[in-house]
Amino acid sequence: MYIISAVQNIERQFQITSKLSGILVSANDIGYIPTVIFISYFGSKGNRARWIGLGTVMMAITYWSIASPNFLFPVVVQQANTSDILAQLQPSAEALLPNASLATLLAYPLIKDRLPVDMIKNLMLVDANDTSISTMAPISKNMIIVSNMTKDSAYYTYSIEPKLMQTILTTGKAVLDKEESVDKLIDLLREFVQNQNNSTNLKDDLKKIRRSAIAPFAVCGNLINKLRLHLWDLRCMESSSSFEPYSIMFMSLFFLGVGRTMPWSLGIPLLDDNVKAKNSPLLFGGMSFIRILGPICGFLIGSVCNKFYYTLKPPFGLSPADPTWIGAWWIGFIFIGCITIIPSLMILFFPNPKLSNEDKETGKRELNFFDKHKNDDADKTNMEKFKTLSKESLLRKVIGQAEGFLKEYKEVLGTKIYRGAVVGRICDILAFKGYMTFLPKYLENHFGIPQYMVHRYMAMFGVFGFACGTMAGGLVVKKLKFSGQQAALWVLIMSSLNTGIFFSKSFIACESTVAKVGLARSANAYNFTQKCNANCGCEGAKLYPVCDIDGNAFYSPCHAGCREAKINKHNANDAEFTSCECAVDGLVSKNLCKDECKFATAIFFATVIIGAFIAGTGVVPSLLILLRSVPPSTRSISLGLQGFMVSLFGTLPSPFLWGVIIDSTCLVWEYACNGGHGACSLYNSTEMRTRMHFTYTGIRTIALFTDLYVYINSKDLKIMDDEEKESEVEEAVRRGSVRLRDFKEQ
Repeated sequence: MYIISAVQNIERQFQITSKLSGILVSANDIGYIPTVIFISYFGSKGNRARWIGLGTVMMAITYWSIASPNFLFPVVVQQANTSDILAQLQPSAEALLPNASLATLLAYPLIKDRLPVDMIKNLMLVDANDTSISTMAPISKNMIIVSNMTKDSAYYTYSIEPKLMQTILTTGKAVLDKEESVDKLIDLLREFVQNQNNSTNLKDDLKKIRRSAIAPFAVCGNLINKLRLHLWDLRCMESSSSFEPYSIMFMSLFFLGVGRTMPWSLGIPLLDDNVKAKNSPLLFGGMSFIRILGPICGFLIGSVCNKFYYTLKPPFGLSPADPTWIGAWWIGFIFIGCITIIPSLMILFFPNPKLSNEDKETGKRELNFFDKHKNDDADKTNMEKFKTLSKESLLRKVIGQAEGFLKEYKEVLGTKIYRGAVVGRICDILAFKGYMTFLPKYLENHFGIPQYMVHRYMAMFGVFGFACGTMAGGLVVKKLKFSGQQAALWVLIMSSLNTGIFFSKSFIACESTVAKVGLARSANAYNFTQKCNANCGCEGAKLYPVCDIDGNAFYSPCHAGCREAKINKHNANDAEFTSCECAVDGLVSKNLCKDECKFATAIFFATVIIGAFIAGTGVVPSLLILLRSVPPSTRSISLGLQGFMVSLFGTLPSPFLWGVIIDSTCLVWEYACNGGHGACSLYNSTEMRTRMHFTYTGIRTIALFTDLYVYINSKDLKIMDDEEKESEVEEAVRRGSVRLRDFKEQ
């Protein structure tokens, strides 16, 4: 489950679409599918603990390799040729003249980028003694504020000559209000230009412009935004595509899928062999609870890792609450690999337990690593025995193994209950896997919840509720001693309730800040360019939602027409942008964005924990129905075949299917270096909500019909009534008085 917390960060770091990230998640199942039926068959005939240890060691190694692209393809700081920018920063000879005109001074790029367009236009008319000054809205104080920063200031500014520019803006407004002469403004502009005619000042100016160009936000200014686009083009020319890191992660997840076949298909029968049938519900409930703790830990690890920036050095102005934040997803994979490798090696080299005569006399049970239903010599044939056979005998042996292989799988598939249960679980996983993969993206975009908080909530409400439901389901089955049909009816009822709860989520709506950004320009085909920011050069600006005092949301400070930025060094959320021509009162900030989603979020997570608990109560009876619907000797095979079909038709296509659904709701795409679509910046939250939950409900409705089919055909199914017979079998086999096969034939 940790991969779910990493998917969105991987999309943003390597610029891939949700459809491709869905295929990446499915790589796990692509490795699982072709190997599970063989491993479940051959692994059940050997030391299952060794097989399980081998699989978990392989998984630990693949966790490390998944993280490797972050180090093999690091972010490189581009060294651009800035001679063109320097040439524009160098004042012209005319601008340096003592009698330089107002028009010449206003044309200097550093001045032109810093003054509002309407102010420049009207100042030119004043200079020409033209009385037809265009009507200009009153300029608020925030339109002429330039953030200043002293050496001891807690704020980080991107401004050049902030104090002098503040005076220029104030004087310009006074000139237009006829409270000051034009000559005073000209003197101030000359002073600004003269200050830039210095190599040291030019280098400092260039550093600030470059700093602004690589900032996580874009502001209004042609010089800055031209350099930003130039750096992007340079990165595209020098860096490789996303194909290489994508390929490494895909192959790593492929082998992760191969490794996970062993713990699942061999581990459950191994545990079932070493407990009494009457304790099976409690065992499976506890085992499922512990197994679900894995996703809980995965989400909590993801929550912690996503609070760190993926380079470990976040740029000023970007915080984990921002929708463009890229969490340090790779840390989690390294950590999980480290804590997995040691117990995996212990399992791999665990000695085969043998009881002493004294232990046998006291009635102690031997821990059996081999399948107790396959104790005859033919089933224990190993590679050493193959070596002693002639070629003809070896060929007959291989053919015999193949015939036995096909016979046992045919026997499993001949069971109606098994077929119905497997089809139902395929539908469940087809709906659930993809939904869970992209649920963090949905919660972030629809409810405005930061990534790191999303995974914490998913662990607290969803996974924990499911774990508690699983334990409760095991206790209910044990306490009420369900028959097979009663267990099937329980599963049908719980599935119906869960489907209804998911359908209700389709109507839990709200407008987050990111959603408001899209709604604000929906009438303009999501074109965020307006008259007030047309000259800002905002093309390709990153999503950085900000709001004005009236709550109007903007895609970025650049799209709000903001020319000045002030960022708190210690709190990236404390960011203010002034001189904003598109905003009310000329000021925008992240702090002015108020989501109205608290109540809707509470309702949503209430349905999550209730739905997860209800779904969890059906896990144990479903597993018991599956295990008891086939002959005991084919349990590993039945689980392996179920895993094969569920992975092939459920978990494999599910992330891709849901990725296509998510991509279909995208409004604004980032551009990849190859000219295609990169990651999506902005989604239609309403369409995402309805399409996700209607699709989920539709698939789960199909699963309800399969649960009904299992219920109808489970009249003679017994899941707990054979405990006395099984105890007799175990006792007889342990004493050596009879073979298991002989007892079965009586």
